[in-house]
Parts: sequence; C-alpha cells; structure tokens
Amino acid sequence: MATRAQQIRLGIFFLVSLTVLALFFIVVAGSHLLRQRDTYYIESNSPVSGLNQGADVKYLGFSIGRVEDIAIAQDNLATVVVKISVERRLAENAIRTDTEVRMASLGITGLKYIELFGGSDQAPVLPPGSTIVADVTFFSNMQERAEVLSAKVEQVIDNLNALLSSDNQRTFNELLNNADNLLATTNALVEDNRAAFDEAAANMLGTSRSLVQTSATLAAMVDSLHVLLMGAKLQQTVDDLQVTMHQLRQQMDGPVPRLVARVDTVISHIDQTFVGIDQTVGASRQNLLRAMQELEETLQNIRETTELIRENPAVLIRGRSDGTQ
Repeated sequence: MATRAQQIRLGIFFLVSLTVLALFFIVVAGSHLLRQRDTYYIESNSPVSGLNQGADVKYLGFSIGRVEDIAIAQDNLATVVVKISVERRLAENAIRTDTEVRMASLGITGLKYIELFGGSDQAPVLPPGSTIVADVTFFSNMQERAEVLSAKVEQVIDNLNALLSSDNQRTFNELLNNADNLLATTNALVEDNRAAFDEAAANMLGTSRSLVQTSATLAAMVDSLHVLLMGAKLQQTVDDLQVTMHQLRQQMDGPVPRLVARVDTVISHIDQTFVGIDQTVGASRQNLLRAMQELEETLQNIRETTELIRENPAVLIRGRSDGTQ
C-alpha cells in the first residue's frame, strides 16, 4: 500500500502534467484561434461533390485558409454557397476583384480543395465578406474529367473482356503451344550444334584477345606519337619555322617588292636599249649597203680602166684613145 508521501508525489506529478498539457493546448490552439481570419463566400451553380468542411484553400499553390461551411443559397436552390476563411497575414491584399477560383483534387486520393488564382495589381482589393463568383468551369471541369476518365476505364474493361473471350483464349492457347514447340525446336537445335557454338565462342574469345592486344599496341603507338609531338626538338623546329616564316613575311612585305620594282625598271631600260640598238643596226645596215654599192661601182670602174690599159697601154701616155690628153 502506497504511503502518504508517495500519494502526494503522485498527485503533484499528475497536477504538473495536466498543467503542462493545458498550457500546450492553450498555446497551440490559441495560436490558431487568435489569428485574424477574413471570410469570403463562393457561389457556384455546379455540384460540389468531394468538397468537405475543413478542406484547404490555396493561393498559387500554398495553403492560406480552409473551408468553413457549405450550404444551399436561401434565395436560389440551384446555387451552392461555400464559406471560406483566409488568414490575413498569409494573403493580405492578395484577393482582388478579378481573382478566380476553381476546385482541384489532391493526387489520387480524390480529396478536393479550393484554389484561388489570377488577380492583378491594378484591380481593387476584395473586402472581407464579399462573394467570389465561381466560373462556369469551377466544378463542371472536374465532373467532365471524371466522366471522361470513367468512360475510358469502361472502354479499357470492355477491351479486356473482348481480349479474354473464349475465341481469344483459344488463340492464346495455340500461340502458347506454338511458342512451346518453337522453344523445343530451338533447344534441340542448340543441343545439336553445341560443338559449333562452343567453337564459335572460342573463336570470338580469341578474336577478343587479339583485339585487346591490338588496342594495347595502338595505345602504345599513340603514346609514342604523343611523346614525339610533345618533344622539345619538334617544338624547337616548329618555333624555328615560325621565325623563318615571320622573316620571310617581313622580306616579302619590305625589300622584295622594292627589288621587284627595280628589276621591272631595269628590264624596261634594257628593252629601250635593245630597241635603240635595233634602230642603230638598221640604220648602219642601210649605210653599209650604200657603201657596198658605191664600192661595187668603184671596183667596176677600176675593172673597166684596167681592161682598157691592158688592151692599149699607150693610153697611159697619150690619154684617151680618141687623142685627147
């Protein structure tokens, strides 16, 4: 049996535990209850199946509030009024007069939530207590998508039923039997040609080893070529070639053009000199021809004179043969 001191300690323990638990609930619940929340209403003429009280209200993807109540409008039985509350600090001045609303689904769970989107900075801020009129596609899109999805599911089920019909089952059985026969034939073929397959595998192994050796040789060759290309002598040769090309370029840009111009000038002068020589030679030829003609005439006269003296030497004493002195 517990002593009085143990009972007192147990009572103090329970009292402290209850106090801490109460403080925890007060702090946690108070942090939610004391938050300032703004209330808005959403009116829609479409069904709201799947949307329950406490569902999230999101703006641009993050939660800013919850659904407080869902009811039928008193003045219009075809209208559903959804009451939502939004934390002011999370969406202060975010809900505008042109803000749009739609219902979305949380993954494959089927749970629905309300998402606010749109709105521009130029539009006035929508005051708390106002009504956000949902678009025609607020809930109807979800229903249409669900109907399309269900139709597709039904079509898939019908296709499966048609696929699993008795005729198709017989076809499948025949196909499986043919596959078994094909496997058996393949197995027998493999057993009959196992030696050939082993030899082909051995040849492939040898070829692979040869390829490995060839790859190693090629790698060594590439390394040698790399060493040759990266060697100091080749680099020095390349540098010398660059210097030579630079000097040749300087020569081509400097003295060589001037030398070529001078050579052209000399050739032009030589050409003029040859033209002068040709003209001089032509004139000398004419003079020489005239001199030759005169020399020929002189020789003819001397010949005639000689013939005359040979025939009559007295001419030298008497003069001409006609008696003239």
